[in-house]
Amino acid sequence: MTTRRVVGQALRGLNRNRLRTFFMMAGIAVGITVLTVVLSAGMGARERIMERVRVFGLENMMVWAGGPTDQTRMGGGGGEGSAVTATMKLEDAEAIRHEVRGVREVAPFSRAGSSEVRWRDRTFTAPVFGVTPEWADVWDWYVDRGSFITHEDNELMARSAAIGPTVVRELFGDEDPMGEVIQVGGVPFEVTGIMVEKGMSAGGGDMDNRVFVPLATYMRRVANVDYLSGIRVQVQAIRDMDPVATDIAALLRERHNLAPGVPDDFRINTPTEVTAMVEEMQGTFNLFLILVAGIALVVGGVVVANIMLLSVSERRGEIGLRKAVGGKARHIQGQFLAESVAVTFLGGVAGILLGLLGNLVMERFTGTPALLTWHILAAGILFSSVVGLLAGLHPARKAAAMAPVDALRS
Repeated sequence: MTTRRVVGQALRGLNRNRLRTFFMMAGIAVGITVLTVVLSAGMGARERIMERVRVFGLENMMVWAGGPTDQTRMGGGGGEGSAVTATMKLEDAEAIRHEVRGVREVAPFSRAGSSEVRWRDRTFTAPVFGVTPEWADVWDWYVDRGSFITHEDNELMARSAAIGPTVVRELFGDEDPMGEVIQVGGVPFEVTGIMVEKGMSAGGGDMDNRVFVPLATYMRRVANVDYLSGIRVQVQAIRDMDPVATDIAALLRERHNLAPGVPDDFRINTPTEVTAMVEEMQGTFNLFLILVAGIALVVGGVVVANIMLLSVSERRGEIGLRKAVGGKARHIQGQFLAESVAVTFLGGVAGILLGLLGNLVMERFTGTPALLTWHILAAGILFSSVVGLLAGLHPARKAAAMAPVDALRS
């Protein structure tokens, strides 16, 4: 008997028992739906995070004031540090610029937290950053109108400010902010630039909710500090990232007179570190979700196996008649295996279609992104077919081993 005839008989057998076929398909479809939804949701979440990492810059690292125990953390565009230590100075940034090989540019900054920003009778709270002109190039973040902070602004401790689109909307609405004077922590600044829209940061913050002022002005007039919150370092090539980070750590430990065994009073975040963390979290998340989907598939497989066993018992007469007229055991086994694989394959296809619908619903109502790739589709089809093969193996062997006389007598 050819494979084509075996498959044909299997499909006819499934068609004769449509309700039973439906229940077997439903058990598999549920598992594949779960698998499709959770994997595509996981892939979508990973892609969103990696997009934020790319916004952060694959050739940039952050050097934060304060070690790991100081609870420094990455924030919105430029980040934020609790700055509980006051050891990182502007001279450290210059030392990194001139003494560490592989560094293209550095952009030191200082911030002590969000400040009240006022214009006329309107107030808004926004993070305020004291920066140097290098910030624009290192962050690839420029003004849409006007001018950014200049070297002359820092030298003269000018009271000029570049503000983000969110600040513009909240304070000025439809009015033109250029040339207007805003109060930043009680200190007047003239709006000289409007930043281009940047979007969300790697940490999920609004990068457009920012006020940038000259670093020297910020440190002297606004925060009254002489230390930095952090330094953004741009390397010459991505391959230089880890060696440069190692050299910066060694340089800062030397400059800060940290003896061997004394914890760092700074912290370095690199895209490599963030990417590795994302991959680790994604792997753990996917493993958990696959286990959940696997349990659903196992349950579906048990349903298929039991219904197939029931089908064997009900079709004893058919099996006995086929054997009596010369049907071979391997053909009967092949037919039942084909029925099992066919029903789970169709259940897998139905599960993928339901998974696509589930992704659309999830994106619509939760905003959670979903990324469906051919790998997920292939996994759904493969898993459903393997479940069908395993679930149908015992019933198929039982049918093939049935004696013709006993089968016809029942």
